[in-house]
Amino acid sequence: MKEMPPHDEAPPRARGMFDSLRGIGYSTPTAIADLIDNSITAGARRVRVDFIWRGDRSVIRVLDDGRGMPETRLIEAMRPASHDPSVARHSDDLGRFGLGLKTASLSQGRLLSVVTRSVEGGISARFWDLDHVLTIDKWHLLHGIPTELTDDAVLPTGFASGTIVVIGRLDRVLGVEIADETLGRQRFHAIARNVERHLGMTFHRYIEGSKPELTITFNGDDNASVILPWDPFMQTHPATTKTPVERFNHSGGSIEVQGFVLPHRDRLTSDQFENAEGPSGWLGHEGFFVYRGRRLLASGGWMGLGPGRPWVQNGMHRLARLRLDLPTSGDHLWKVDIRKSSATPPAALRNRLQGLAEKVRRDAREIFAHRSGRPTRQAQERMVRAWTAVHDARGISYKVDRTHPSVRRVLDAAGDQRRVIEDMLSVIESTVPVQRIWMDHTEGADLPAPPAADMSLEERTRLASLYRHMRTDLGLSADAARERLTTVDPFAMFPDAVSQLPDEPA
Repeated sequence: MKEMPPHDEAPPRARGMFDSLRGIGYSTPTAIADLIDNSITAGARRVRVDFIWRGDRSVIRVLDDGRGMPETRLIEAMRPASHDPSVARHSDDLGRFGLGLKTASLSQGRLLSVVTRSVEGGISARFWDLDHVLTIDKWHLLHGIPTELTDDAVLPTGFASGTIVVIGRLDRVLGVEIADETLGRQRFHAIARNVERHLGMTFHRYIEGSKPELTITFNGDDNASVILPWDPFMQTHPATTKTPVERFNHSGGSIEVQGFVLPHRDRLTSDQFENAEGPSGWLGHEGFFVYRGRRLLASGGWMGLGPGRPWVQNGMHRLARLRLDLPTSGDHLWKVDIRKSSATPPAALRNRLQGLAEKVRRDAREIFAHRSGRPTRQAQERMVRAWTAVHDARGISYKVDRTHPSVRRVLDAAGDQRRVIEDMLSVIESTVPVQRIWMDHTEGADLPAPPAADMSLEERTRLASLYRHMRTDLGLSADAARERLTTVDPFAMFPDAVSQLPDEPA
């Protein structure tokens, strides 16, 4: 046996270590999601989450019908850093560091009680009391159930197996003290609503479908308490566009990527628009949705990708969302953190992911900027815009497109006055308040716009006038004139109005 070199045992101080673990940065929604990861790993088919308000004695409880744990396994599960993150895991194992149960729970409160019944039978119970640890500064994992949680940490008698996690003394949820009972209750229930929405997003691929593999209920067990999934990609909406699924391998395993461009708000009802913005809003969900074992890690952002400077969530690409599926292996390559809330792509994959994202961003910007619904690539290429972007050494400027039928009609009819009109257009082009337009549009971009089918009287008058010009002055047939108008901005947004133009203009 190799002789040990001279050394000292230097275990961490219990009090200091727990305080450090509490500061990792869990929010209440991410903490509860981490607990449900353990339920999924344990094979649970049903999970119940309860937020129970009792003032400063309020508790949070997570109950599942999974396999449960024998006593030896429970003790190990309650040990900080109970797993080696480098050891290969089963594809259904959503853990990594062996810290989630402890750090997630104790980030919210100072008392953690776990009661479990294993499939072999028998109930085991252990709890961490941080006030006790603070007093003695020792790693005392206490037996049984704390007195103040006796009524809460009870497994239903009908469960053949399962686990219940109860968090008490919710100092990080409630604050140090509750000065106002009403405000405290309102804040507690507001946090609970955020948790419910977060779980519907994080586990939407587990809980969706007519026969979901997992059911999560919130503050109840009936159908009205079931958390509904939130699909960030609006896959069933006819105006959503998708890229083909891309699959490729790297040293961390096989990954999948698919891009989605969501419909412009003109193609959505008010309820659809409100639902599609998700828990973090349109801007917050722009970019990559990263999944690990179908569990959502990140719900937006561009993962540091971009040519030169990394892309930022600026709103112009808010309709762009990409699904990135990672295996449960390769966490170290993707730099998955303890909270399972972020991932960074390996250098070998950055260019490929950036190329896929660039296409989705381009298509999303086209739809966002021009309100053109769901155009085909062919329609986009032949669309005649009133404005065109000009790139030169000074940057980007915007010019009136002289080939636009309405503009060309005026210029052709101007005769000797054409120069005057050109001068006027030049003044307009050189004074376009791009920054002001962008600011005004961004500030109001999340407000539902009137549907594109509602054409104003002024727009109908301009449409009829241009149609009459095409039929009488240019000699186009009725079908040819209507076809051309479907490619002219802004009339392309009103295909029904264009198709209803009579063969003989008024």
